[in-house]
Order: sequence, then structure tokens, then C-alpha cells
Amino acid sequence: MLRNPLLVPDLRELIQAGEIDALGEFFADHHPVQIAELIEDLDVAEGDVLIKLLAPRVRGDVMSYLTVERQVEIVNAMPPSEAAALLHLMPHDDRADLVNHLEEEQVDAIFPHLAQAEREDIRRLASYEPGTAGGVMTTDYVTLAPHLTVRESLDRVRREAPDRETIEYSYVVDESRKLLGIVSLKRLILARPQSRITEIMQRDPILARVDDDQESVARTIDKYDLFAIPVVDATGMLVGIVTHDDAMDILRREQTEDILAFGGVTVDPEVDDIPYWQGSVYRSVRRRVNWLLLLFLAETLTGSVSRHYEWVEEASPHLHHFTPLLIGTGGNAGSQAVGTIIRGLALGEIVFSQTMSVVFREWITGTVLGLILGAVGFLHTWLLRGESPTFALVIAFTILGICMWANTVGALVPLLARKLGIDPAVVSAPLITTLVDATGLCIFYTIAILLLRIT
Repeated sequence: MLRNPLLVPDLRELIQAGEIDALGEFFADHHPVQIAELIEDLDVAEGDVLIKLLAPRVRGDVMSYLTVERQVEIVNAMPPSEAAALLHLMPHDDRADLVNHLEEEQVDAIFPHLAQAEREDIRRLASYEPGTAGGVMTTDYVTLAPHLTVRESLDRVRREAPDRETIEYSYVVDESRKLLGIVSLKRLILARPQSRITEIMQRDPILARVDDDQESVARTIDKYDLFAIPVVDATGMLVGIVTHDDAMDILRREQTEDILAFGGVTVDPEVDDIPYWQGSVYRSVRRRVNWLLLLFLAETLTGSVSRHYEWVEEASPHLHHFTPLLIGTGGNAGSQAVGTIIRGLALGEIVFSQTMSVVFREWITGTVLGLILGAVGFLHTWLLRGESPTFALVIAFTILGICMWANTVGALVPLLARKLGIDPAVVSAPLITTLVDATGLCIFYTIAILLLRIT
């Protein structure tokens, strides 16, 4: 399925006709994101034609917006010298990520065509652990010495700006590259030209450690509304920065993983960013079937509970008419509780030491919800379904009990998962569904036995 169904056929005609000038004019007014989307919709050979038509700086920007799979296809189709030229144009963090996805033989062929400084930069960035600040940072930034004047600093920023990913902040370092402070472009512009950087820089800036989790770094950027955050090593030496756009990408990926895991879809960072229509049916089946099989087997527990209480349904045949309603209510209540707790854990609002307080709070919430829904269930069963008041009380008390239980379990499971080092989103939703279905039936039949005096 094409994202640009009207433009792609025209582009293909221009490519086949060799209308190079027309293609160049067409892309002159398009944003790199739009160009990247068009290239994704074309064949590899057609995309190669378009890549070569772009101005050098635009070419590097467009590559950074393509999926890694497409980047690899483009680089593999190029001679090593052309691939090296393309890597030279890409943002530092993006090219390091691309190199990590290339075959070792391909990297060995490309590297001799790069400058030694670029090779070392790529190796250094590619060496950091995935999922850490070091794994997503870039070395593309401006540094200033503390003794420079504002005038000298602005001249330096002006010279380096065309080759830097961001110039909103300049980073003040000493001779050993130890981070001393930062200075914003706005402060540089407003300061007196003869002032020294050491007089206007912000000391003790918000920073990240190279081994910090990338999600926590991204949330720090979002919390303080930063354009970028400096990353330092154990000695305080500046080794890179994580930019705002990379932080948003990190949060989007983390949210994608949580949503997929919450739905019982296997998380795979290699393919999570692939658009829906570009993924194969085989890949979709492979990612979903494991949890579905597990849940299918787990749901047999619900069937076992139903068979155990068959004698109750024989004594009161109307009970089974309400089973879907009660199980559905419990599942929905549990899912709401799980979603709330997972969000709190992700944002750092909830920690494991608060487990008892969180469980009690959710139990109270489930009690209030159960009283409200139970009252509605009582009136519905008695007045609209024409059942006896006693039977209606069975439904009301069951709803109350299920809501209390579902909220309690929904709060406890993600907290225990986090304590055990398991992603709460991966286990919480499927486990809650199974637990609430089976235990909800136990609650239902037990209350029915007690109130209806079934023997």
C-alpha cells in the first residue's frame, strides 16, 4: 500500500523517461521527510536514482529519515566510495547506527574511503550499548573554550553551523574536554561582545551519563524542554549529546513497544518502525502467534472452572446468561488498572517501595467502581431482565467483588514484574485477562451458592 498513490506513478514515469531536470525541480521544494517517504514507496533501483539527484546535504538528511532496512539496501547497492561519501553526509548518530546494521565485509570495504577521524567517530559511537545514552548520542555539536569572548564564540558558531546538527547550545569544555558548562545561542546573541564565556555560561547543567537508560534521558529532555542534553563519561568528559528529535524518537519507540507488548504482540526493535503496509503477513503472524497460543492454553483454566461449577448452573440456569457480562467487566477494570500503573512506572511516578499504597489505592478505586456498576447491574437485572431481587443481588455483589479483585491484581502484577526485571507491559495484560476470567467465575458462583442457597 503506497503512502503517496498519486505521486509515485508520476515519479516512476519521470525516472523511466530519464527526466533528470524535472525530477530535480520536483524535489527542490520538498522536505526531506516527504522525499524519504517517496523513496520508501519506490523500488531500490528507483530510490537510488532519486538519492543521487539530491543535493549532498539533503541526501544525508533524507537517509536519516529512511528505515534502517532501506538504508542498508541503498548502501549495499553502491560502490564503497559512494557509500562512504553518503555516510560522510549523514548525522553522526544515524551513520553509526547504519554501520551497526551492515555486514562486516561491507564495512571493511567502506572504511578506507573515510577520513580517520570519521572512522574513529563511527567506531566509538557504534561501540556503546544499545538502549543507553551512548547508543543514541551524536558527536555533532559546537564546543567553546571558557576564555573566548562572546564575539569570538559567535564567529566560531557561525563557521561551524553548516556542519553541525544543532547549534542551540554550545558546550564549554577545558583542554581535557571536561564539561564546564553550556551557553545557549540566545545568551550569546544578547551578551556583550567583549564578555568572556566563563562569565555567561550556565554552570552545573542538566546532563546524562553515557550508560544511562535512553528512555530516562529522553524523559529528562522532555521534562525540562531541552533542545539537547550533554552526555559525559565517568570522568566528566563530554562525549556527545542527545538531541530533542532523537529523544522524541526514543519515546515514540518505547510507546510503540509498550502498546505492542500490552496487546500481546512480540516486541522486535528491528521491525517495530516498519510501516503497517510494508510489513509481511508472515511477520505479523510470527509476532502474534506465541502469545495467542499461550493465552489459548491459559484460557482452558476458565473452562475448567466452568465445568467444576456445572451443578450450580443446572440449579439456576439463568446464571450462564450473565457470565460474559461479568467476565468482560472484570477484564475491562483490570486493563484500566494495569494501564494506569504501567504509565506511572514508565514516568517514574510509582516505585516498588510504594506497592502496598498503590494496591490499597487501586482496591479503594475498584470498590467505588464496583458499587457504582453493581447498583446499575442490580437495577438492570431486577427491573429490565425481570429477575428476583435476590438474583439481582448476586449480580451486584459479583460485580463489586470482581472490580475489587481486578483492580488489586491489576496493580500488583506490573509492580511485581518490574521488581523481577520483566517489562510490565509484556506480561500484565495477558496475565490479567487469564486471572480475572478464571477467578471472576469463582467469585460469581460462590456468591450465587451463598445467596441463592444452592446445594
